[in-house]
This record gives sequence, structure tokens and C-alpha cells, in this order.
Amino acid sequence: MQSQSTGKKLPLRLRLRDPVYQIFTDHLMIVLALLLIPTIFLPFLFIFSHFMIVLFRVVNYIIIVIFALEYFSKLYVADSRRAYATNPWHILDLLIVALTLPTFIPWIPFGGIGRTSPLLRLLRVTRIFAVAGRTVKRAIPVRPIKRTGPLVSRMKINILTDGKTIKGALKEDLSGHLADFAYRWVDLQEVSEPDIDIISDALKIPSFLLISKIIKESYPKIDFFKDFTSIFIRDMKLQSEGAGIKDIDFSINKMLIILRGNYIATISAGKSELFDQLISDGQVMEKKEKFIVSILYSIFRGKIVDYDEVVRLLEQKEIAMEENPAGMARPSFLEDTFHFKKEIQKIHGNLWHFTQVLKAISSGKLLFAGSKDGYLPLFGILYDESTYLSETSENVRDNLISLIEFHINTVSIGLNSVMRILAVITSIGLIPSIISGLFGVNLVDSPYPVSITELFFLELSLMLLSVYAFYRRGWLK
Repeated sequence: MQSQSTGKKLPLRLRLRDPVYQIFTDHLMIVLALLLIPTIFLPFLFIFSHFMIVLFRVVNYIIIVIFALEYFSKLYVADSRRAYATNPWHILDLLIVALTLPTFIPWIPFGGIGRTSPLLRLLRVTRIFAVAGRTVKRAIPVRPIKRTGPLVSRMKINILTDGKTIKGALKEDLSGHLADFAYRWVDLQEVSEPDIDIISDALKIPSFLLISKIIKESYPKIDFFKDFTSIFIRDMKLQSEGAGIKDIDFSINKMLIILRGNYIATISAGKSELFDQLISDGQVMEKKEKFIVSILYSIFRGKIVDYDEVVRLLEQKEIAMEENPAGMARPSFLEDTFHFKKEIQKIHGNLWHFTQVLKAISSGKLLFAGSKDGYLPLFGILYDESTYLSETSENVRDNLISLIEFHINTVSIGLNSVMRILAVITSIGLIPSIISGLFGVNLVDSPYPVSITELFFLELSLMLLSVYAFYRRGWLK
């Protein structure tokens, strides 16, 4: 192995690092430690033959030698040997090896003193706890520390004012765009934590509101403040229909709408196609005092269209699932329908909250310029459509639950039919078994004057009568 920058060979210590860690893995050391513990502990509890004692001792020596090789090899290839040697767990590794040295005393002159010493027995017990502790530490997976750099702002700013569209405006100019009294729509996308203070200063709204709605999780609702009103909704959109149930892809984006006297601001946690879609469709036509309400209506009108597309797809998928014959569905049918029900439940919950927001707007609780001049009845129409979609999604969910119960009951009925047939076969088979047990195998020495033909006729008659009785009870259907 050569260094790519200098072309010279790497030091031996660096070249041996990977092989050492590949050989002395934590899994290997855990297995050896688990094998070492009984070789130390069992001789304290049981009396073994001389052969087993020698075998335990040999295994003990081999494992300790491997532990010593692991410790000194990793110490040699470590970047900082001082840091490696002073690590508490590596000190425990060295202690396990050091506590084994007295067991080698019998191999040197006058070594018999240490073999039966009470101190040696105490050292063996201490080594058991040391090995057990090190084994537990190795078995605990070490989670790598995630090194994340500073958060980078990716916020995109779009502005609509007096029929003019400004895309990709600079965040430094955001306050300047809001300084005059012109009616405008400010669309902020991909908002993250670094953008909170900038938005808070420019829009004159508390930063905690942005954090609670955009950064953290919340549910759709309207909050009334002294100088502005905030509306939080979930921007749900169908991304892909897919061929199967699991292939349906929905995107859910958190969106906060700020309403103030001369502007409306939409703040999204992710990317949103709403601004480009409304501009391209030409839905924003009103100016001056009706500008704010027209933008708000267009936003909710667009969300109704998105929810309608989602609910229609769910209804089609649910109808297609109902066409599967009972008892002939694929093995993953119940699993797929369960996950599908969870998605429907999530969509129904979002749609229900969205409907409540529209209910509050259509009832006149949210008063601003132009809200009563033709637009309040339009919000009432949106509320009726949202209510219908919410009820439809609830019906889809209920139908799917009924479909799941129907298939489960079908499987249960089929299983009961199989069990009934097995019970019938067992009952009919008991008749010849009982008769054969009473008369025996050989009828020659039987005390009963019965021939094999008569016995066969009796068994057949009783079996046919049993089959007829089970048939009349419907067990054979």
C-alpha cells in the first residue's frame, strides 16, 4: 500500500491497522469471553476429572493469549497510544490479562505455592467480573456521532404585487418589499431554522409562532392576534397514483398563512407549487382592497382541488379492492388493506381539520377587507365541498374496515369448514376402530358368533348412518 500524495510506503503501524481490527473483532472477543467465563467459574462449583481440569486450563491459556495479542496489537496500531492505554475499558482489558499471570506460577520453580493460594482464588473471582463487564461493554453497539454542519438557508422568496411577479427575491430585501402600503402576496418556501429570525423581523410576527407551526408539528387552525391573523393548514398533494396500494405517493407540506392589512404571506416548510400554479392559471385577478381575500380564496380553492383528487383516488382504489372475490385474495391482501387504512385515516384527519378552518372563515369569524363583498358566500361553497370530501373519505375508511372484517370472517368460515370435515372424518373413523378393539384381530377364537362379512356390514352401516347424520346437520356442505 502506498500513499497517493507522496508515493511512499505507509508506516508498518498504519498498514497493520486494518488487518488487526479485522482479525480481533468485537464479535470474536465476545465469543471468547463467554467461553472463558465457564472455564474459570465451573471449577469452583463442581469436581471434575484431571483431564477436564487440564482441558479447562489449556482453553484458559489460549483465550488469555488471544486477549493479550488483541490488547498489544491494537495498542501498537493506535493513533495515540497514551489515549488508548488510559481508556478505562482498555485498562480493564489489560487487567484481565494481568489477573491471569498468577496461573502460570506452577510452570516455574516453587510455583506450587500460588496454585492453591486463597489470594489466587480471589484473583480468579475478580477476573470473572472483569471479563463479564468487558463482554457487556463490547456487546453494546457504539452509535457513531453524527457530525452535522451549520444549517444552511434554502429559503425561496416569491412576491406578487400590482400584477407584477418577483421570483427569487433576496431575503435581505424582504423587509423593504413590505415597507410600503401596496397590496402584495409574499410566498416563502423551504423555510428552516436559520430563516426564522429574518421572517419574524420582516413580517413583525413572534418567532415562537413560526417555530411551533413550521419547525415543530401542529394541526390546522386559526389564531387571532392583535395586528394579524394566522391560518395553519397542511398542503397535501398527490404525487403519484402508482399501480398498487403501496405505490400511492402523497406529499404533505406545512403551510402558515399570515393575514395583515396590506399583505398576505404564505410560509411553507418545503417546496410548494401553489404560487406558480395560481399565477399560471390566472386565478389571482382582484386588486387593491379585494386582493388579500382573492389570494386567500384562490389558496383554499386550490387545496380543495388537491383534496378532491386525493379522495377520488382513494375511492377508486377502495372500489377496486371490493371486486376481489372473497377467499381468493392474494396473501398480502390484509396487510395492504391495513396500511391503506392508515393512509386514509391520516388524510381524513387532515381533511377534517381543513374543513373546520373553512367553517370558521365562512361563518364570518375572519373579517378583513373584501371578505363580505361577494367572497364570504364563496367560502361557504368551499366549506360545503370540503364537508362532502371529508364525509367521502370517512365512508371510504368505513367501507375498507367492513371489507377487512368481511375477508377475515371469510377466512374464519373456511377454516371452520375444514375443522368440521376433519371432525367428521375422525368420528367416522372411530366406528371401525372401536369395533375392531372389541372383537380383536382374529374372529376364530371370539366368544361372539360373528363372521367377518357380518362385522364388515355392521361397520359400513354405522358409518353410512353417521355420514347421513352429519349431512343433515350441514357439516358436509
